[in-house]
Amino acid sequence: MIRTRLLIAVVGLVVLALLGAWLARVPIATGVIDRTLAAKGVPARYRVADLGFGRQRLTDVVIGDPADPDLVADWIETRTDIGPAGARVTGIRAGHVRLRGRVVDGKLRLGAIDRLLPAPSGAPFALPAIDLALADGRMRLETPIGVFGLRLAGSGGLADGFRGTMAVVATPLAVRDCTITGVEGVLALRIDEAAPRLAGPIRAGRAACPGATVRAPEGRIDVALSPALDRWRGGAAVRTARITASSVAAAGVSGQIDFAGTAARTEGSAQLRLIDVGARVARSETLAFAGRWRIAPERAIVAGRFDAGGASLDRSVGAAAARAGASAAGTPLAPIAANLGRAATRAAARFDIGGELALGNASGRYLVTIGQIAARSASGAVAGFGNGAGIVIGDPAGLRADGRLTIAGGGFPNAQVLVSQPLAGGTVRGVATIAAMTAGSADVRVTPIRFAVAPAGTVELRTQVTLSGPLGDGRVERLEVPVALRRRAGGAIVINDRCVPLRFQRLTLAGLTLGATAVPLCPVDGAMAQVNDGRIGGGVRSAALRLAGRLGSSPLTLTAGGVTWRHAEQGFIASSVAARLGAADQPTVLDLATLSGTVAGGGVTGRFAGGAGRIGAVPLLLSDAAGGWRLTGGVLSLDGAMSVADADGNPRFRPLAASDVSLRLVDGKITATGRLIQPTKGVRVADVAIRHRLSSGTGAARLTVPGLTFGDGFQPEELTRLTFGVIADVKGTVSGVGDIAWSPAGVTSTGTFRTDGTDLAAAFGPVTGIRGEIRFTDLLGLESAPRQVATVASINPGVAVTDGRIEYQLLRGLRVAVAGGRWPFAGGTLTLEPTLLDFASPQARRMTFRVAGMDARQFLQQFDFKNLDATGVFDGELPMVFDQNGGRIVNGTLVVREGGGALAYLGELSEKNLGTWGNIAFQALRSLRYRNLQIVMNGALAGEMVTEVRFAGVSQGEGAKSNFLIRRLQKLPFVFNVRIAAPFRGLIDSAASFYDPKRLIERNLPALLDEQEKRAAPPTIQPPASETMR
Repeated sequence: MIRTRLLIAVVGLVVLALLGAWLARVPIATGVIDRTLAAKGVPARYRVADLGFGRQRLTDVVIGDPADPDLVADWIETRTDIGPAGARVTGIRAGHVRLRGRVVDGKLRLGAIDRLLPAPSGAPFALPAIDLALADGRMRLETPIGVFGLRLAGSGGLADGFRGTMAVVATPLAVRDCTITGVEGVLALRIDEAAPRLAGPIRAGRAACPGATVRAPEGRIDVALSPALDRWRGGAAVRTARITASSVAAAGVSGQIDFAGTAARTEGSAQLRLIDVGARVARSETLAFAGRWRIAPERAIVAGRFDAGGASLDRSVGAAAARAGASAAGTPLAPIAANLGRAATRAAARFDIGGELALGNASGRYLVTIGQIAARSASGAVAGFGNGAGIVIGDPAGLRADGRLTIAGGGFPNAQVLVSQPLAGGTVRGVATIAAMTAGSADVRVTPIRFAVAPAGTVELRTQVTLSGPLGDGRVERLEVPVALRRRAGGAIVINDRCVPLRFQRLTLAGLTLGATAVPLCPVDGAMAQVNDGRIGGGVRSAALRLAGRLGSSPLTLTAGGVTWRHAEQGFIASSVAARLGAADQPTVLDLATLSGTVAGGGVTGRFAGGAGRIGAVPLLLSDAAGGWRLTGGVLSLDGAMSVADADGNPRFRPLAASDVSLRLVDGKITATGRLIQPTKGVRVADVAIRHRLSSGTGAARLTVPGLTFGDGFQPEELTRLTFGVIADVKGTVSGVGDIAWSPAGVTSTGTFRTDGTDLAAAFGPVTGIRGEIRFTDLLGLESAPRQVATVASINPGVAVTDGRIEYQLLRGLRVAVAGGRWPFAGGTLTLEPTLLDFASPQARRMTFRVAGMDARQFLQQFDFKNLDATGVFDGELPMVFDQNGGRIVNGTLVVREGGGALAYLGELSEKNLGTWGNIAFQALRSLRYRNLQIVMNGALAGEMVTEVRFAGVSQGEGAKSNFLIRRLQKLPFVFNVRIAAPFRGLIDSAASFYDPKRLIERNLPALLDEQEKRAAPPTIQPPASETMR
């Protein structure tokens, strides 16, 4: 009984003790917590809401600075389990928890909470074996790149079975020069066998770096961590909207990135696909990459294969290729260049390209390797690069290229280029072997091209080109020229900056055909060709050029002292040009001081100056030629002006100016037209039309004289020396047509010229009213058909002769055969006897005029002698001689016909006029009859003429007064011999004095009477000779 009570008492005491402890548990627990926090130096506030066996609940928990706490929780509840080893926490439950953290020097800092965490034990990390139930746990995490907001809710064992959701947001993040905005994500967190796993989407609004932007990047990640959190494995399905990087842009990126590793090394694979990718000069519908990657401290590498589908180059590339092709227009390379330009344009329009790509970065230095590249175009072109180290781009080493490039198909020739570059950043050397290129009628072949590309970007290559192809409207066959090409750092291409030999087998251009030719060529303006930005410059020069061939069907030789061609102008200029065209015995000769030309529109146009020459056998010398020319479609055209001279050793005409000259050479035939002008006076002389066939050496020229007028300002001696000293003071118009024809057999010429009224002064006196037409049988030789007729209105050698008709013939050697001439003359006729006049040299020319039936009365009436009358009919001849001293009459005679004649003065004369004796004499002599009268003339027409007049059988005529003395005197046989010396044109005045007794007596009778009175002895009836009359 006692024992029972004692047991009851002990139990009661224990119960009372436990009840006291239970009632004192909160203050006890609070004291322990407070002492622990104080010992750790952690400020905190909390309230123990419940404290029981295996469960503890705190509310209003605040840890850290109350003004800026590191942790705030509305309540926290822990579950514990007490065992032999003591109490241990088996679970934690919490309501709303707010936690602050910072990342400093790569480590997570939780403020005052860090002082409550146990010191590192060195053991591997492991999640605690407790159950966690978190209604709403949020953390503000400050990092060097920005502030993150984390939210976690879930429940389950941290060692196994936890299931929860983690949400992530962030302020704009700044990573070096890049920014990321709109970061957010929701991840599912699960822990199985102490290994956490996160899965879910993370996205951002925009990520931007200098020169690069990614819009709406998104990744759906799935990552599994090891229990110690030191290993991970997983992947991410990524996707973005538009991305841009420098000059590259894509409409979006999608793909999968897988990874696995540790902090020391992470590697994985990537499959990415970009769509609608565009760069500065290229685009691609898709760009895919598949490969592996690896990241380690201070080292990263990506290696795989890239493939671009539906790629194309910018139109500017095609335009540049087209310009490059067009830059060769007009050259033999034109079809090849155009074909390559089109092939490049088609190939660039759409193609697929792929290759191997590796990118590495170690300690801040990068290395890019590209190899095994293969491209295939929709045009059929294929290209590849491989079989070597590939293309390597390193920092700071630079570029290295090593391998073989192949191109074929799609209009490109088969080509293989071997490239070698032992050292990155060093010179690239190689050999390119290109198959023959053909396009249309063009063919280009090159020897293996050896080239070198220097680090500065300069390129040098050497080869020899053999090409055949079109040139203008012709072509060149097997043109061979060495090529030394150099590309400057700025992009300009220079071809052949030194002299080289050029050879071709055959060349045709605009009807010109040249045979096998070798010409030394030298560069112009630093290169034989320069290509810069699609424009071609430079040129070629030859110091001495000699070409032989044919123009049309005619042989041609061409030499030049110097020829220069410039590509930019597509033209040339030549000096001292000498061309010989046609048969060797009668070639067409053309010498030019300068000749320039430009190739355009399938032909050549240019200018020429200082020209001289001769067309075949045409007896004309050309000089001072200048103008323009054009060679198109085998037609050579010239337009300009020149001087024309007679080719004869003794020129028949003075040099003339030819204006409006137009010449055409087509199919071996020359046609030319022009206008001949007297150069000093500008008088239009003739229009010329020439035809000449080079193959046969035959041709013709027509000279049309529409109306050549002579007058005071223009005389024939200004056209020809042949009229000098023969005629002068010409006034009149000449027209007509002359034709000249030539062949290897010789030259013939004809012509017909006419005048309707020309006046002139000849050696024998003025001539007026010359009319007629002359027909030349040899115009160049000035030889006419026989019996050409000219009518003459008047000739006045001192006595006017009118209405004459002359028949003549011009003979070779400047001779004139006069068949005769006839004029009505004072009731009779004046006839020119046949004669030959030679004008080729200074010599006497003889002409004989015959007078028949000249009536003295009609003759006197021509001179308007109103008081003088005469009768009698005269015959005679007047031989004339013309030489360098002028014209003269030699033994000219006039004799009265049988029956004589009479002289009578019809006027009145008083004694007052003559005096007594004079009046007696006048009345006796005012009418005389004679039986015989002879007149003999000798002397110059332009000088003194001596005329001897002999009278016989003189008697008084009707109306004369007679007396004893007169009648006695009439019975005497008087013979009068009168000698008259006077200028020929004053002779008529003397004749008037002779026929007019009044004038004779007035002048001489007073002097005779005075003389008679002075004489001592009476004179004889008639002295031997009378005194000279003046």
